[in-house]
Parts: sequence; structure tokens; C-alpha cells
Amino acid sequence: MHNNYHFLKHLASELKEILLGAQLFTCFSQEKDELLVGFEVNGIENFLKCTLKPEFSCITLLKEFARAKRNTVNIWEDIYDNRVLDIAVFENERALKITLENHYTLVIKLFGNRPNLLLFHKEKLVSIFNNSLISDRELLLSDFEKTMDLSFENFLRHEGNYRKVFFTFGKNAFHYLDSSILNLGLEEKWSYIQNFIEKMQTPNFFVGRYNELPSLTLFEHQNTEKHFESANEAINFFYSYHQKEFSFANAKASTLHQLEKEKQKTESYLANTESKLVAMKNGHSKEHLANILMANLHVIEDGQSEVELFNFYTESNINIKLKKDISPQKNAENYYRKSKNERLELESIEKNIEKAYSKIVELELQIENIKGCDSFKELKSILKTNTKKIDENIPDKKLFKEYLIDGTLILVGKNSKNNDLLTLKHAQKEDYWLHARDCPGSHVIIKRTSKETMPNHVIEFAASLAAYYSKRKNEQVVPVIFTQKKYVRKTKGLPDGQVIVDKESTIMIEPYRP
Repeated sequence: MHNNYHFLKHLASELKEILLGAQLFTCFSQEKDELLVGFEVNGIENFLKCTLKPEFSCITLLKEFARAKRNTVNIWEDIYDNRVLDIAVFENERALKITLENHYTLVIKLFGNRPNLLLFHKEKLVSIFNNSLISDRELLLSDFEKTMDLSFENFLRHEGNYRKVFFTFGKNAFHYLDSSILNLGLEEKWSYIQNFIEKMQTPNFFVGRYNELPSLTLFEHQNTEKHFESANEAINFFYSYHQKEFSFANAKASTLHQLEKEKQKTESYLANTESKLVAMKNGHSKEHLANILMANLHVIEDGQSEVELFNFYTESNINIKLKKDISPQKNAENYYRKSKNERLELESIEKNIEKAYSKIVELELQIENIKGCDSFKELKSILKTNTKKIDENIPDKKLFKEYLIDGTLILVGKNSKNNDLLTLKHAQKEDYWLHARDCPGSHVIIKRTSKETMPNHVIEFAASLAAYYSKRKNEQVVPVIFTQKKYVRKTKGLPDGQVIVDKESTIMIEPYRP
């Protein structure tokens, strides 16, 4: 009810006592949807702060206001130095009028989600604060006065529907009356409402949560937190109370939304990772394929690209792909080498699944705790306690594609920007850098952990990856640039992913076949 006609009557009366005869000396805005009007009388300054946001509008009177040094805009300088002749509320309307000398009138309109401040000269509209409210441009000063038939006869004509007769009461008052007189007879209702109106004429103002929202009411209720006998003190307290409560509610809702979203994301990650694990365990492991090849070397001919053999693990036949340019034994060795990476990948997947489960448990606990908190202090405490714990359980999303061969980590860029990130930020000068020659493709980095010579088969494997993650992946043999990171640089103006290589070797390699 802080913008209700019945409250504004009290507020206007108090503002008139304070500001009558005061000289308007400034009018400025330094925040969107907020206007400050400064008045001075007998050397004392007061600032009328008009908060005119669609979601929340309010008038507060401040004894002092620290104006920002920048980004403030003066408006309506033509009415400076005019004195206040009267302050009143328009009859039956949610609007205050400040009558100034020389026939100027400031109108503070507090209509739901359409609040505004308008300047009239006599009857004519001179200027409006929020120009986006196009319908306000057609308003006349006389449009703000409303007449009401508050007679018992009119009440009877509406069959006791007090919402239609006393439309100035507002939502909170209607809710209060609904719970008190809904089932009474017409005369009893009328008598109760007359007493209710009489009580609203007395200067008693109550701030608290009403219908789950921060509210200023003219009646006491069970969630009243503060009682005032001054409308000015009540509205100033309510403004701070609303900002605190509303901000807390928003922060709580926003935090819960983010946590629920993070939980869904983690649950999706968990489901996909568990499916991947099942597929890997149910598939043919590289070690099993190597064992089958070793047990059947005597029946495999050189130059074959595929062979059908008996799988003694499943007691059925299986087709195994081979590289036809190497011996059957070398093919088996390749599968053994790949099996090491496969085991490491399985271990990594299982660890990530554990982390995901732990993270979901922590998120669910945090969600429950936040749902039960009632203050900013409690909310911040919960977030501070749990953030670190949550972060420790987040499965890392890999920045780059990763391959592990004989304990050596190989990183592959995912796109042009990611290539720059890999080469320029994550690669050390002694690391090896590879890229398919003369075509778009991924940067490939072999991470070096010692100064020992890198085994040829590791370099060849990285080269095959560079060939595969390029536009030449379907060619039989691809030339791949090979050098150390310290010979790779990027100059200003080069597009994403493009670099200059000062020293290089070339490897001819068959693209990697997953």
C-alpha cells in the first residue's frame, strides 16, 4: 500500500509540512528510472527521491544526498527557484501533485508498472521524465482527478462488491477484507468497511511481509515487523526493507536456479559417461584383440587389411582390422600399445563418474540448505562453505582432445581459437608442435617431461593425429610439419589459428584411424 491513495494522503500531508515555501533548486538523474528533486528552505536542503521503475516505484524524502561527480543529468532547469505552494494527493488517485509558483505543477504518477514524473504549466503538459510511456504525452492535469460514489446505496447496487465501490483500497486491503468479511451480510460488511476506512485515517503504518511480499500497510497483521506513526519515516524504512528483502529473494532464486541447472548438467554428464563406460567394457578391448592376434600369428598372412579369427573370450569369430604394410606381429604390438591408453581412459572415466556422483550429492545438499535460509548473511555463509567443496568435485571439461601413448601426453586443438590457446598459452618452448602441411587443421602438441629423445613411434602417432584432424584426413599419406614450440610464433594481425614456423621438418604419415 506504499503507493495507495490512502497512504499517499498521509505522506502528502507530511511533505507539505516540511516543504511548503521551499525553493526548488535542482532536479537531476544519475540512474535510470530515478529522479532527485532538491528543495531548500531557511538554509535546510531536502531531496525528494522518485524511484520510478516498472517493477518498483516509491517516493522518499532524504535530508542529504551525495550527487555523483559524473554521469548525472540536470533537467527542467526552467522551473528552478520556484517555491512550493502546495503538496497534495489527487482525489482517489495514486499520484501526488507539487504546486509551484508561476503555475507549474510536478505530478508524481505511481500507476502500477507505469510510474512517471510529469511537468505541467497550468493545464498543459510541458515535459515527462520517462518518454517511453507514450500514452502519458496525452495527459491533462484534470485527468488525474477521480470521483467516487461511496454511498451505501451504491454499495447495495453492487450487491456488496466492495472491490468495485472502494477501488482505491488496493490488493493488500482487499485481501485483508476478504479474510474478514467475505461471509457477512451487506449491512455488516458496510459497517466493517466504514470502521476500516476510519482506522486508515489515523497515522499508523506497518512494515513487514504480507502475502509473502515486503509491504507497507495501514493495518496491522501477523507478519508486521515495524510500526510507525510517521508516513515519511515509514516509507523511508520500507524502501530499505524492500530493497533488502527483494534483493535477497532474487539472489536466493537466482542461486537455486543456477544450482538446479548445474545439477541437471552434471546428471546429463554422468549418464553419458556411464553409457560410454558400459560401451567400452562391453566392446572388444585392444588387449584382447592383441592376444587373439598373437595366438594366431601362424594363420595370418602379410598384407592383409582385415582377418577373421576365433575369439576365445566369447567363443565366436571376430573380424580384426590390420595395417597391411606391417607384419602381423607388429599389428599385435600396436594393439598392445593402444591397450595401455585404453586402460588409462577407463580409469579416468571411472574417476570422473565418482566425482560426478559426489558433486550431485553436494549440489542436492546445498540446494536444500539454501531453500531453508532466511537472510543474506545465511545465504552467503552457505555459499562460502560449499563453493570450494563443489569445485573440488567438478569433472574437468577438457580444453583439448587428449591422447596418452607410453606415458606421453598429446594434446590436439579443437578449432582455430582453441589452436591459439593450445600453442600460445599451454605449450612450453621445448614441447613438440605438429600440423598438417598446407591445409587447415588442428595444432598438435607433444608434452615433454624430460630432455630425453622422444621415441619415433610417439612422434609418428602425433603426426598421424595431425593428419587425421586436418582437411587432408581422407588422403592415403599426408605431409605433417614437425618442430619444437620455440620455433612457432604469431604476429599481430594473423587470423585465429594461423602461425609462423621458423624451423621445421616434414613427416610423411598415414592419418590416424580410430
